[in-house]
Amino acid sequence: MGALAWGQSQGAQGQLLHPEDGAAPSFEVATVKPNHNRADVFSFNLQPARFKADAAPLSRLIRFAYDVKSERQILNMPDWAKSEDFDIDAKISDATADALKSLSPEQRFQQYRLMVQALLADRFQMKVRTTTEELPVYALVVAKSRPKFSATPESQVSRFPQLNFTSAGDLKAGSVSMAFFSGWLSGKPDTGNRVVVDATGLDGRYDFSLHYDPIGSGAATSAASANQPSGGAATDADKPPLLSAIQEQLGLKLESRKAPVEVLVIDRIEEPSPN
Repeated sequence: MGALAWGQSQGAQGQLLHPEDGAAPSFEVATVKPNHNRADVFSFNLQPARFKADAAPLSRLIRFAYDVKSERQILNMPDWAKSEDFDIDAKISDATADALKSLSPEQRFQQYRLMVQALLADRFQMKVRTTTEELPVYALVVAKSRPKFSATPESQVSRFPQLNFTSAGDLKAGSVSMAFFSGWLSGKPDTGNRVVVDATGLDGRYDFSLHYDPIGSGAATSAASANQPSGGAATDADKPPLLSAIQEQLGLKLESRKAPVEVLVIDRIEEPSPN
């Protein structure tokens, strides 16, 4: 979820998102309310002047904010952060909204993440630090058959990347970078909950479809561009497993490697402060 082409540091894979000057931009105002309906799906909605989350587990908010690719990258996560859901409605100031218009889609997406970091620090008293651990990873590479998908038309490149998929294993991608796709592949049961890093050497944006049989399919997952629920039918046993589908349908493959991975250590987190 959410893993755009921010790049990797030379020392660690699965690079987490850090504010450039050490201070994250913030929302002008935000409401945070517990959601006790225990919904099977959650959503993030990114609008030009707002960020909204519905029935979002705190753990997913943390993953979105820091661009965490796998649960292996978060240490000291309390159990309640995985089970408690929240509704968030946050407004971006007019000045910030105007400034965002001049940024690329990737840069705007990054600013939303950083503002959620600031919200977590303010409303959940969250304090974190980062370290590096040696972990198994997958590298997404081009197979011998070469890529089997097309570049996004130039007129569509400026829009937000879209990765819409269902729990049945039907995916449609539009204006998606390989770094974004690698982020979506990360942390899934199908990839052993590993971080997946982009080693394709493909720098553009691409449109493609993928059909596979997911491991442990359940309720509908979320659209990666904004974590929006998209629904789906039962899995199809005739579809190949994800790793096979990637090679057969996209001309890519995943290679197992071991690498230093940046991880997030939670030193403090509390129930949210009242609105």
